[in-house]
Amino acid sequence: MNIEEIATKDDLAAMERRIIQALASKGQSKNRTLDIDEAAKYIKAKGRSTMYKLTSSGELAYCKVGKANVFLIPDLDKYLESKRKSSVEEIREKVRSKIKK
Repeated sequence: MNIEEIATKDDLAAMERRIIQALASKGQSKNRTLDIDEAAKYIKAKGRSTMYKLTSSGELAYCKVGKANVFLIPDLDKYLESKRKSSVEEIREKVRSKIKK
């Protein structure tokens, strides 16, 4: 029995992609910096102009290194968390906890 009998080429390619992604994410330090294009992709922004708007308005933290804006992953995570919308159940729980006080 060979590997082709166990999985198709597409299955193997998908497994390879998942392994590569897992290894890449494991190697990423939480304090690693991303350039503006990488940061835009990380937060799924439309592009550089959106990133410049977010930084100039002070909505998104960044570091200036020479002429380049660089972004720390924890700052991007914090920004994304600030945009998170609570579920109905989370809102109900907040109301219940305030009523109990």
